[in-house]
Amino acid sequence: MSLRLNPEYNKLLPKMSEEEFAELKNSIKTEGQHYPIIVNEDLEVLDGHHRYRACMELGIEPDFEVRKFDDKLIEKKFVIEANLRRRHLNNFQLVELAVPLLEIEKALAKKRQLQGGKNGRDAQLGLASDDAEPELELKGKAADVVAKKAGVSTRTFERGKKILEKASEDDLQKLREGKTSISKVYQEIVTNENPQPQKEDADELGHKDSPREVQNKAELLALLEKILKQEVFCPSCGSSMFECSKCHKTLKKLVQPKDSQSTSAKEPDFID
Repeated sequence: MSLRLNPEYNKLLPKMSEEEFAELKNSIKTEGQHYPIIVNEDLEVLDGHHRYRACMELGIEPDFEVRKFDDKLIEKKFVIEANLRRRHLNNFQLVELAVPLLEIEKALAKKRQLQGGKNGRDAQLGLASDDAEPELELKGKAADVVAKKAGVSTRTFERGKKILEKASEDDLQKLREGKTSISKVYQEIVTNENPQPQKEDADELGHKDSPREVQNKAELLALLEKILKQEVFCPSCGSSMFECSKCHKTLKKLVQPKDSQSTSAKEPDFID
């Protein structure tokens, strides 16, 4: 009988480095195959993909063990969990392997809920067996359960999941190779998604004038315009206010550009 790889399962699993695979291949060649390859009833490899590949390259008939699963979801779950337990992976590789497990756990929980409802109806009709026991519900959030199985914190798992959805393939490969960290790539994604406003924009967003402040600013602007137009006078003598006491130049003349002042200086003063 010949074993074969399931492309879906094979794609899920992190690949060994060339050095690691060479060591495994040499171990099987010199010491033999210590652990059997686990296959399903269709002889598809579930656990031991690299052992299978090594045996094929060495021309050795692999030892294998057939495992039966009544549900394809349970079978896929076994494939992932077997590799989570055995492989020496960094945190991101663990998250990447465990993310498909999250959807499996959700699907299995939903099936249990549906089956639980059916069992309840059967019990009311007297159709359920006496020894039927209710399925245990998935305790806690699915992400918490999967993170625990992967051996990482829920926070790390959630961040890694977002990275898988948003990061570039270049960043993903760096994470697999341990050349960068989950926290660094996650922070870059968050920063790009929520850029900080410019300081001027932040000031405008953070402060709005009250109606009283708006009124005060309008009154001050009106007063300044009156001063420049020489429309502000002393209530006692009627003299123009804000003028030099010595030369009697008004504020309007004093704030004029120098060229204008020099030109006006040449003009004769009007005498009453």
